[in-house]
Amino acid sequence: MRYRLRLHLQEIDLPGSEVVIGRGPICQVTIEDPMLSRRHCRIDLSGPQPTIEDLRSRNGTQLNGRPLMGRASLKDGDRIRVGTQELVFLTPGVAKKDFRTTSGLTFCVGCAVPYPSASPQCPHCGAVATQQEARSSARHVGSSGWTFHLLSEVVSRAIEQGRLADAERMMSRGVAELDDQLDAGVAVERRYVADLAECAARLGCFLRSSRWLEVGARLYGRAGETPSIELLALLDRLSAEAGLAHAISLLRRAGTENRRVG
Repeated sequence: MRYRLRLHLQEIDLPGSEVVIGRGPICQVTIEDPMLSRRHCRIDLSGPQPTIEDLRSRNGTQLNGRPLMGRASLKDGDRIRVGTQELVFLTPGVAKKDFRTTSGLTFCVGCAVPYPSASPQCPHCGAVATQQEARSSARHVGSSGWTFHLLSEVVSRAIEQGRLADAERMMSRGVAELDDQLDAGVAVERRYVADLAECAARLGCFLRSSRWLEVGARLYGRAGETPSIELLALLDRLSAEAGLAHAISLLRRAGTENRRVG
């Protein structure tokens, strides 16, 4: 029997009896995610029942939302979280579950994971909406800002670990996505916008970058929030840096107009 993994809208065939997932080039499934270890986890297909185990990775592996401890069996539709990526284990021939859509993002009833409504199917479990479900708007998942909350946590960890290039790359994508959603009128909770503003400003402090300081100031303005005490302390250390005075001033004034998100 041929097994597969679904990552976003791509399905990956699992060859052989053992599949190692990680960011190392020797892995059978290589994912460029800085939160993955070089050899992160292993799927064993040699027995009658597929199993998965974590390979003592730095950030661990989750199976269906719970930390993976030891070896566990895999069945169709199981969700595997490695780093910031979620993969879905697929067994050909098993029927997929239905889901309903909402404004902004789609909420999948089957796997309980929201994703962009522009996607033709759930990137986590592969479900495809019926026309009736596509018209449903029972729950507005977009207002939660869950993706930006996750991004803030990942970027903060990368900054703490000194992986500033990784943090900058993730922030560039995340800020662009946030701006698109806000400009389109999608409701995003103020606290999540403020979290991303804090990450951008902290990144600017560590990189000595006026660009990221100004991005932080702009996002604080959109959230109607002010910088934290911890961030203001970082700004104090930068006050003498040449070329950063204007950006620092913008951050200190950020959020004072108490503008609303959306």
